[in-house]
Amino acid sequence: MKRRKIILIVISLLLCYGVYSFISKIEKDKWVNEPPAIKYSEKRENKVWGGTLRGFNPALFYGKPLYDLAKAMSGWSCLRNDKKIEKLINEFPEEYINFQEGKFGKTIGHFALTTNNMLAIRKLLDRGLNPNIMDRYGDAIIIDINSYPYCKSPESLEILKYMIKKGANVNLYSKRAYTTPLIEASKYGRLVNVKLLVEADANPNFIDDSADFGPYRSPFRSALSAALSYHQIEVVNYLIFDQKVDFRTLKFSEDSKFHPGEYQILYDLREMFFKVNSKRYQEKMKLVAYLKTQGLDYWKTPIEERFRSNPNYTPEYLSKY
Repeated sequence: MKRRKIILIVISLLLCYGVYSFISKIEKDKWVNEPPAIKYSEKRENKVWGGTLRGFNPALFYGKPLYDLAKAMSGWSCLRNDKKIEKLINEFPEEYINFQEGKFGKTIGHFALTTNNMLAIRKLLDRGLNPNIMDRYGDAIIIDINSYPYCKSPESLEILKYMIKKGANVNLYSKRAYTTPLIEASKYGRLVNVKLLVEADANPNFIDDSADFGPYRSPFRSALSAALSYHQIEVVNYLIFDQKVDFRTLKFSEDSKFHPGEYQILYDLREMFFKVNSKRYQEKMKLVAYLKTQGLDYWKTPIEERFRSNPNYTPEYLSKY
């Protein structure tokens, strides 16, 4: 009797799940054909999907031949079936390779990068994926692969090389995100990416003069300014010494509330705190010595009070940093 009762409970649960799945599918199929203003509203997404759709949610491709592929690429990387993913990539219709979903404008290539699936990106490139396509936020694969968290893996470097081989635009400029592949690589201190991009004809002297907001100016408007702002001294020195990028192009505007009309580099260097005699410290001192020959005395640049009053920085250290 007890065993029969358990079986009946299990059957009831399965029936309930089946009914729920059937109703859920009807609701999702209805959702596919709704106008964007309705289907992408928070209320509607919560009702159909149980939450707001994000850039890593395969539901963005529901109703398209890409949905199964997006699902296969989602979740923990250790649980992915690479053979299944490759099979799905080879099978979906060619016209969907650069299809952009309706909410964020992401291609399946954007989605593969979001899920950190470098193998899938390579296979998609072989099928004709365009890495220069931007989504609605100005993100493109050729730009984003140089940024955190992707840029640190050896696999991403190989994919970057492959993208370039496939004709990716190393000088692609995103007006919405105010960035280029080289700016992203410089920002995150990925010197190997920076060198690779420059060797592929990325322009190290590019400056985004549109990234001005009244008296304020984006600190990431060039590869050099991005490297300085993020304290990537190795990249800074590569750009200045190897690529002859002129630091004089970076000045605070005359109406800036911070050091009006002065060179940005001296104040950025004052923000760089490295252990004395470390490799990065030596790189910094190399640049300091060079600037002195160009008429800029780093040692006369004032140390801000917030650093002087910080107990972590002793007077002895401040005299050397």
